[in-house]
Amino acid sequence: MRALVAGLLLVPSIASAGGLSVGEQNAVASGTAGASTARADDPGAAWYDPAALADGGGWRFGFSLALAHPSLEARSASPASAWTTPSDPAWLTPPHLDASVAIDRWAAGLAVGVPFGGGVSWPRMWPGATEAVRSNIQVFRVAPFFAWSFGKLKASAGVHVDAARLELQRGLDFIDAQGDVRLDLDGRGAGVDAALYLQARPDLGVGLAYRGRTTLALAGNANFTAHDAFSEKTPDQTASTTMALPETLTLGAHYARGRYRVLADLEWANWSVNDRTVVTFANASTPAAVQDNRWHDTLAVRAGGEYHAGKLVVRAGGYVDPSPVPVAYLSPTSPDSTRLGVTFGGSYQLAPSWTVDVFGEGMALVRRETTNADVMAASYGGDALVFGAGVRFTP
Repeated sequence: MRALVAGLLLVPSIASAGGLSVGEQNAVASGTAGASTARADDPGAAWYDPAALADGGGWRFGFSLALAHPSLEARSASPASAWTTPSDPAWLTPPHLDASVAIDRWAAGLAVGVPFGGGVSWPRMWPGATEAVRSNIQVFRVAPFFAWSFGKLKASAGVHVDAARLELQRGLDFIDAQGDVRLDLDGRGAGVDAALYLQARPDLGVGLAYRGRTTLALAGNANFTAHDAFSEKTPDQTASTTMALPETLTLGAHYARGRYRVLADLEWANWSVNDRTVVTFANASTPAAVQDNRWHDTLAVRAGGEYHAGKLVVRAGGYVDPSPVPVAYLSPTSPDSTRLGVTFGGSYQLAPSWTVDVFGEGMALVRRETTNADVMAASYGGDALVFGAGVRFTP
């Protein structure tokens, strides 16, 4: 019976459609597909490359809000049945804030945002209900920094503190009865950051940003609805797990010619830190839930351009963000897909120090079919629309 309970409690990997990383931060960067590691003229550098702000430019502030609507669809991959199930619709609204001050050769400030997040909700009664009904994770980050200028070369160092909440729900099939399990866990962790910015020429800038790994210790409640025969092994209780958010290394370049600007980023993410998920329960008779993830590292490419026409700036861009989840580990809780996106945006200067920014994005979630014989045979794909706006103050 213990082996059967362990099988029922398996918790799939906690990715969401399109991965966990949130590429849409401030509205300026989002207009050029998130390519902003070498952008030095925006308060959002506090998030992308704080070293660029050590320019004596004084106070800078920026606030942005995005509105995202992902849509995912699961399709049967078994010749014995044919079905299609869309995920439940949802709107996500990640905020972003940047603040900094630069005096003489030094700068200090902080960035606040949601670097990782997302989820998927399926109907309560669908073919994969015993594998997943709902999964959701949100990570809120505060990242203070200090930067110093050595002339053309600038450097920064800082820390980040992450607060996360993880929610999982799946059905339980007791053969002659149904039940479910719901996990609601939260926790905190911290990491270190560093960045370099080189103004190689007046028209060329290069940035390099490192964001360290965060290990989150998550704990909370596990609530069960179970058959009487399993009630002693599945009482409502507390549960815990750990999750590693990957370290990233981003190289960016910025080239200006007349009214035109071109930006490009390459971002490596160490997703292989998520090799396994283990959820342990307070009750000694409830077996731990163990799931192999086997994620791999990824390299995302982002590029965009902008045209400056006085008070008006027009932007566009595109990106490719590969999935870290192998097809052998796709499941209804982690229907992860490579993301392909195009973006557009613009800015208008309202006053000498105040500018309003807007952006829009269309994202395709490339359809993939699982090769894992231990989960439901299905393929997953979809799309997402993202819109956002922001305001910034620059002296």
